[in-house]
Amino acid sequence: MAYKHYSWDVIDKYYIRTYSPLGEYGGWGIRYSMSGQGMAYNVSGNKGLQLELNNGKKILIGTNNPTELEAALTKLK
Repeated sequence: MAYKHYSWDVIDKYYIRTYSPLGEYGGWGIRYSMSGQGMAYNVSGNKGLQLELNNGKKILIGTNNPTELEAALTKLK
């Protein structure tokens, strides 16, 4: 899989959220939502970083360390 880079100027919103891997994305792995939630990259758990891009796309990146991720994003921005 190729790396993807999203610069701050294309990200409209970002936040940590709880989600349902099975209910929203049909399981774990690289998934697309049939209900408009966008794309998900998740391996385990039910917490993730939700990105909402300026073009309307949504990307969820799962994490087992939501607190640390939120702190790192706050530091970067």
